[in-house]
Amino acid sequence: MAKTAKKKTTTQATQPIQPDRKGLTIKLQIAAAVFVPMLALGLWLNSKGFFS
Repeated sequence: MAKTAKKKTTTQATQPIQPDRKGLTIKLQIAAAVFVPMLALGLWLNSKGFFS
């Protein structure tokens, strides 16, 4: 009898380890939701002469 060598092959593709960036994007969305309207309000009030 001849011995046959079976190679173990994996069918799953290896995926690179990615850092969890979900928290960062949520924080950026909250910051944008707060600072963009504040910036727009500040520019509008400045155009009306509120700060001078």
